[in-house]
Amino acid sequence: MNVMNVNISTQCTLPTWLNDIGAGEKLQYCELEREWLDSQADLDRQLEKYANLGAYARSLMSSALQQDFGYTLDPDLIITHGRYVFQTAGRVYIQEDRRSLVDLVLHGLHEPGMRGNLTFSGAGLPSDLNQQWLEEIFTSDVRAAFAANLRKAYERRGVLAAMNNFIRQQLLLSGFAAKCQGHLNEHNWQRVQRAIAGDPTLIIAPLLMQADARPLKDLVAIGNRGESQESWLLYAPGSPDGQDWYEKPSFRVLSLEVGAWTATARGRDYLAWQCHALDRERITAYLKQVSQRADAWVGVALAPTPYQGEEVLFSLVNNERAWRVSQEESQTPYGYRTADEELRQQFTRINVELKALQTIHVRQGGFASYEKFCRDLIKSRAEEVLRQRGHKVDINPELIEVQIDERQRMTLHELIVGEFAFYADQTGLPLYPRFVLLDGHPPFNGLDIRDIASWSRTLRPGEQYIDRLSSVDLNASHPEGLFKRGLTLAILQRRMRVAIMQAKFNGQLPQADFTALLGVVDLYAENDRGKINKNADAFGNVTHSVLHQLHLLLRPVEGVYVFRLVMEGRVAEYLFTPDAPDGRELRPFSEFVSAVKTRGLGDYLFERLYVKHQPQVGIYLRDLQELSSAKTPPTLNGRIHLTDFNSCYESLLSKVISDVDEKTRSLREIINGLFFDTAVAAAGAISIVFAPVGIALSAVLFTKAMVQGFEAYGLGDRAKALSHFKDALIELASLGKAGFAKSSVTQVQKDFIGLLGDAFLVEKLVAEASGQPRLHERALEVIQEILDDPQSTSSKTTLV
Repeated sequence: MNVMNVNISTQCTLPTWLNDIGAGEKLQYCELEREWLDSQADLDRQLEKYANLGAYARSLMSSALQQDFGYTLDPDLIITHGRYVFQTAGRVYIQEDRRSLVDLVLHGLHEPGMRGNLTFSGAGLPSDLNQQWLEEIFTSDVRAAFAANLRKAYERRGVLAAMNNFIRQQLLLSGFAAKCQGHLNEHNWQRVQRAIAGDPTLIIAPLLMQADARPLKDLVAIGNRGESQESWLLYAPGSPDGQDWYEKPSFRVLSLEVGAWTATARGRDYLAWQCHALDRERITAYLKQVSQRADAWVGVALAPTPYQGEEVLFSLVNNERAWRVSQEESQTPYGYRTADEELRQQFTRINVELKALQTIHVRQGGFASYEKFCRDLIKSRAEEVLRQRGHKVDINPELIEVQIDERQRMTLHELIVGEFAFYADQTGLPLYPRFVLLDGHPPFNGLDIRDIASWSRTLRPGEQYIDRLSSVDLNASHPEGLFKRGLTLAILQRRMRVAIMQAKFNGQLPQADFTALLGVVDLYAENDRGKINKNADAFGNVTHSVLHQLHLLLRPVEGVYVFRLVMEGRVAEYLFTPDAPDGRELRPFSEFVSAVKTRGLGDYLFERLYVKHQPQVGIYLRDLQELSSAKTPPTLNGRIHLTDFNSCYESLLSKVISDVDEKTRSLREIINGLFFDTAVAAAGAISIVFAPVGIALSAVLFTKAMVQGFEAYGLGDRAKALSHFKDALIELASLGKAGFAKSSVTQVQKDFIGLLGDAFLVEKLVAEASGQPRLHERALEVIQEILDDPQSTSSKTTLV
């Protein structure tokens, strides 16, 4: 259990392990849980509107509604309907969002002149509750105001007393649970209670990972003062091993237990999250080093704690308070809190446009799903042949099973996707191969197994898919190719703007560099080659700020760019790494080596290399990562800058085609990976209440981090974001039991279904994540109900 849990159940819900203990212990557990819930409620009362970000926004809106309209209105029950229209790359997009009034003020308005239209719905709303009213009273950023005032709220005596009681009840509840599970023996459970009560013979203190860092948030040690043979107790709620409490024979063994967690990404993530925001980047780098060299682990130490008696938990209270405040301040950094309101609103608007563009990219503007391509291909071919033979049939390749022999059975769709070739001459009418119609497919005549056998050898969907990439997607003269090109580049330039703004808000950019970086994006968004290449010398070099594609050992790194700024004789270079594993998408190019060594950038760059270049450049990246002598960042190698923004689009497709030729991975694997990443990005943008400021969206936790409050979004990495997205898909796969209805589907899942816009794509992506080949029939029916109901999803994007 986590002290930071702000979404606490309102009733006693018994864990399964309580089924194995007596009635008396069950009763004691429920009593301790009730006291814990009461302590949380009291802490929220003391914090008032500062209990969490949602409570703050709710309080502000409730007061404004009461003051202006004279009676109580619940801002959570007032639904806003936003409609924003924008144009890019010659196409018009309409983004519609349905939010509560609380979520809207957390999300923020666009800058004046770019706000679109807002309407309100709800029971008993006054006629003057409209867009003009909201714009007049909502003149400053709610998140910025919350972060600016949070520190003072946590200095109140009542808050500190309530937090002391909450932590006390948390320790007692989790300690008793550990005793019931056998993680603490009876003697050590008594020691936990004595330590919490202030026994002077015992010490209870948070742990330090580095002497000059702040204590870890939830890691607490209990032991005897002075020399003793007694064991040490470690409290680590939510630890990678799944326990909250550990018994260790010595403090040294306890320290080694914590160090062992650094061996896995999950363990490093856990420890990084326990760090204060101000220390996290440094300690994350340290944990990365420890994972590579176990001897780099220096152990943990007890944080100094002068408190005893009734004040014994003050060290934990002060540490928890400091962690909460620093976490919020890092998520809404000083540069954001002090920025011009118009810049913050522009940031909101660009993220809305990005969400709309990413949604269309998933549905029709990116790589077509390989499964859907194969399905459409074989469906079209089979129906065409049947029409030629005088039969009109709606073929469903999922409901035709091809039986090559007794053991090899697959759907017609799976046969084509897997490119399984077989022969069928039907000599002597053998039992196999054959095909059968599964339940739900209408009967038909006019097709036999020889047709399917021929298609299995001649259809060659992989070659047709690559041909389509070359003839359509890469063809700027083809309407669909032109649309996809414009859409992809519109997304890229907005991602660049978001990364530049985040760096500015985080205090990582001087104003001159900020302005120059946006100027480069403007230059390439306009894509006037005359302006891009003006005053070029004989070698193509220019003396103004431009964009380069990153090359390592003269090999291109797809999708990674370097901004080279030339300002009054000064040159500054910034590396743009979309979806960077540490969530930092823009950094000085001079930090390249340190990012490879400690921030996971090496693996990230390796994956973006052409497969044929990976062996050679991989050695270079490994040396950078492992050799202490490697400190110099690569240069731009004198390579010419990007002379045409279109090359950013073409390079991605060229890499896909090249990688398929290398045959190390199938086309299906490559395309599915790209499609999955695109879906994750769009689903995350749709599902969060507001765009994160302190870190890139790709590094935000996918489910837990979407709630409001202190856990509005947490520091994670892309792998974690993907794993949470996968969990959401697996949960969808488990649905379909009796009584399953549309109401059983979460809003996040509804938004995901609406994003894909196709029941077949939903099923295939769920199958990819869960390993379950087909969804339950009722689940498919509900998915279609959601797709048919425009009110099911909170976000709707239309391409005009």
